Order: sequence, then C-alpha cells, then structure tokens
Amino acid sequence: MSSNKKKGKLDPITFIYGFGAAVVLVGAMFKFLGWNFANEMFILGLSIEAIVFLISAFERQSDDEEYRWEQVFPQLTNENADGTATDTGGYQSAMSQFASTLGELNKGLKDMTESVQQIRGEMQANASRSAEMQKSMQEFNELMGNYNQNMRSINEKYNQFLNSGK
Repeated sequence: MSSNKKKGKLDPITFIYGFGAAVVLVGAMFKFLGWNFANEMFILGLSIEAIVFLISAFERQSDDEEYRWEQVFPQLTNENADGTATDTGGYQSAMSQFASTLGELNKGLKDMTESVQQIRGEMQANASRSAEMQKSMQEFNELMGNYNQNMRSINEKYNQFLNSGK
C-alpha cells in the first residue's frame, strides 16, 4: 500500500514553541504536586517561549497563492480535464447556471410560502370548528346534567308512590 500524500515540513519555530509549552505545563504539574525542580522547569519553559516569540516577531510571511476558483467551479475554465479547449462560455455559463438555480429556489420558496399559508388557513378553520364543538359539548353536558336530575326526581316520586301504597 503506497501513500501518495505529501507530508508537510517540520517547522523548527513551531517545534521549539511546542517544546517550550510542554516544559511549562510539566513545570506547572510539578508545582501543583510540590515536586522538586518546578521553578527551574518554569524558568526554562518560559525562557524558551520568550525566545520563540522574539524570533517569530521577525519572521517574514510568504505571499499566499491566490485561490484557484476554477478548481472549485470547473465551469469557469475553457479546458476539459484532459487539457483540450472547449467552448463552454466559462463565466457566462456558470452565471446562467447560477441564475437558473436561483430561479428554481425562488419558485420553491414561493410554493412553500403558499403551502404554509394554506396550512395556516386550515389550522385557523380547525381551531374555529374546535371552539364550536367545545361549546356544543358544554351544552350537551348541561342537558345531560338536567336529564339526570329529572330522572332522579322521577325515581324519587316513583319510590314515594310505591312506598305509600304499602
């Protein structure tokens, strides 16, 4: 199994900075635990950090290569993958595809808005019908309460009638 990955170069400044930070952390651990040489480790680690910061202050930055948009959007080039020229219209073609996509998104948003409005209308209608049903159920419950009360009254009169005849 061969690896074609490019490995980055080891940056000596970054290495020294990391080493200094590690010494400071180990020195902090020694200090927390009360072990010997904690002060020396702090002095060594912080000195390394100070030197790295001093060196990095004079470090020159290389200009980054401009981003290659044609690698992200192949429509921007006039070449095929094999290097042959093609007449794709490049930028104009990409922009027309972008405009087409925006048009489709806009239509989708309009359809979704209409659907949400329809759902909202249905929910309002259902809420109204639910309120009407609740009112009807309250009236029904009141009528059933009256019916039960009347039936009790009739049963009491009937029981009185039966008991008086004995």
